[in-house]
Amino acid sequence: MSRLALTFATGTVAALHFGLLLPAVLLLSWTWLPIRPWARPLTVPMACAGLAGLLVVGGGGGTECSSLSSGAVHLHGRFVAPTRGTTPFAVEGRPACKELRVWTDQRVRAGERVEIRGQARGGRAGTVVLAQEVVAAPSDRGDLRWAAVRWRGRLVERIHDLFPERGALVTALILARREGLEPEVRDAFAATGTSHLLAISGFHVGVIAGIVLGALRALGVARTRALLAASVTTWGYVLFLGAPSAASRAATIITVSALAAVRERPQARWGALGTALLLLLGVAPAALEEPGFQLSFAGAAGLAAWARPLERRFRSLTPPAVPTALLSALAAGVAATAATLPVVAWHFERLSLVGIPVTLIASPFVAFALPGSLAAVAFSFVSQGAGKFLAGGVDTVLVGLNLVTTSMAALPWASVWVPRTWVSVAVAGAGFVLIAAHVGGVNGLRRRIAAGTAAAAFLILWPIAAGLGGSGRLEILTMDVGQGDAIALRSPRGRWILVDAGPPPSRSPGPVVATLRRRGVTHLAALVLTHPDLDHIGGAPDVLADLGAAVVMDPARATGKSGYIDVLEAALSHGIPWRPASAGAVIRLDGVELEVLHPGPHGGEVGVGSNDGSVVLKVRFGDFDALLTGDAPAEVERALVRSGALGSIEVLKVGHHGSSTSTDSLMLATARPRVALLSVGRRNRYGHPASDVMGRLARMGVEVHRTDLQGSIRLIARRDGSFDVAGERPGKPVR
Repeated sequence: MSRLALTFATGTVAALHFGLLLPAVLLLSWTWLPIRPWARPLTVPMACAGLAGLLVVGGGGGTECSSLSSGAVHLHGRFVAPTRGTTPFAVEGRPACKELRVWTDQRVRAGERVEIRGQARGGRAGTVVLAQEVVAAPSDRGDLRWAAVRWRGRLVERIHDLFPERGALVTALILARREGLEPEVRDAFAATGTSHLLAISGFHVGVIAGIVLGALRALGVARTRALLAASVTTWGYVLFLGAPSAASRAATIITVSALAAVRERPQARWGALGTALLLLLGVAPAALEEPGFQLSFAGAAGLAAWARPLERRFRSLTPPAVPTALLSALAAGVAATAATLPVVAWHFERLSLVGIPVTLIASPFVAFALPGSLAAVAFSFVSQGAGKFLAGGVDTVLVGLNLVTTSMAALPWASVWVPRTWVSVAVAGAGFVLIAAHVGGVNGLRRRIAAGTAAAAFLILWPIAAGLGGSGRLEILTMDVGQGDAIALRSPRGRWILVDAGPPPSRSPGPVVATLRRRGVTHLAALVLTHPDLDHIGGAPDVLADLGAAVVMDPARATGKSGYIDVLEAALSHGIPWRPASAGAVIRLDGVELEVLHPGPHGGEVGVGSNDGSVVLKVRFGDFDALLTGDAPAEVERALVRSGALGSIEVLKVGHHGSSTSTDSLMLATARPRVALLSVGRRNRYGHPASDVMGRLARMGVEVHRTDLQGSIRLIARRDGSFDVAGERPGKPVR
């Protein structure tokens, strides 16, 4: 069954991406080799069925709204959860756009039909609608699906009443809704490789099924009946949640196991997993593209393939006194983590180095918090006081869970960044080794020799393949540091340059260091300080002490400011050289070029203030150009236009946080940026950004992304000049 399910998935992959047809054929060839004779004639028809399934059923699992272009939109539909910032929205009347994300600061109940007017924004994370107006629309309350959504929405509100401080975390744990979850919590779980604990996965479904099974067995119910009842209860829970992929997979496996027990037949190790894959792809073929779907089945496959062999291996290497339960948990963690590594690395470009130990520590917290939260909610319907009493006890467990993840995420080596090129090369190499080890007729010593030869060839070719693919993308990360600037650039080969370091941090590590650590940064190729104001250099001593840098560059204007002296002393104590950033200086890194346009001949010497001497950088990557202006005033911008040094650009970093002293109309007309990045503090005392600056950008049709509304902003640029940009949270549209 598992081989037939894989061939069906192969056909689906080919239908989704014709460019992946060759890998699909290779997968089909691999699945042909070990298949049983009776099933071999079915492989090609199953692949064709998967190919046609997407056309017949449609993208039932897709959420991407490819037909929705950037610009003004007018939509009808319903929110699938209570609105808390960015919330999934089911769209009516657009077959290619079944569900998207909508940002609104209005409180709207789940399942209520509404009309939305706003602006669509495309980005790497998909399409987001920034709602300007949300009004109620006539609704048909007879629809059972939306009745369930409304009831689930009221349950979310009850959870937030019971858990005022950690309601979003509890909602994620028991209802698979992550709206309103703080970015810091998301980042901590991502950095420690425990994000799966915040989604309804096989672990959660297994806990629910285990509770039901244990309770029924304690009441004397026969084992087969208890298994069937646990299966039915589990499906009720999964359907109430909206049938997420991971939970549906786990519920299917539980059902197959229960039926096998009823019929008193041994369960095949791969049979239940293959059945779940076939059923879920048959209902929603496009779900195969979803990271959650891939992670769910990859983790389950890892458990089926490696958990038992690893447990036996660990037992042979450890003393008899080591508990079997600990070895089983360790083997399961290693097996699932190893199987999901390529999927995690591909989608998130980050690998956690502490995932297994943190999962082992955090899982007991979740195992207690999950039934405890459910019990608190259930008792609250009988007695609000009893519900709050239980919630107080569960809250202590949640505090422990938060403490484990945040403390481990703060470690500088908790996670590392990996480019997709490396993932592709590694998976291809592992695939060839696997094929070489399973060629028909080859066994024993010859199999090991074939696998070893393939592995050696892969290790020899790895640097070449990774080097050829290393010219991929440039990342520009505008960090949310409040009223200040800190912009990190990642080269196509994973080296980092930091332009400014934000204001002095209130804690250690500061936000800049913490953000870069989470991205796997251990050292900077360069630190460029545009000028010696504290909102740009205050975090530099922290950066140099924690990460270091190959070189520090600044305008080389003498100043007696204490913050500037602190940076000088930090660089001196760590032996970091200091270079002047004057016009004509160029930093070249892996195909990326940063040219200093000012201060110097291009911009002239227009004043004596620190802003007048602010470094202006032009970033080039193939046909992509960006301008980083620091706090340079309009006089500098006009001087650069007159000199002809500016040219057209794709992206502008708005000068001086949107102050009216910068972002000159002549500069905008000359540079013609498509996107502006604005680093500004929330409710700052300067009134930034100025309304006249925002007006000039709006008249030029520039799309503005702001850190005060969207948090840190990530831009991914390619050599052909194309780019994607998205904030960690969608913000209000430019008015």
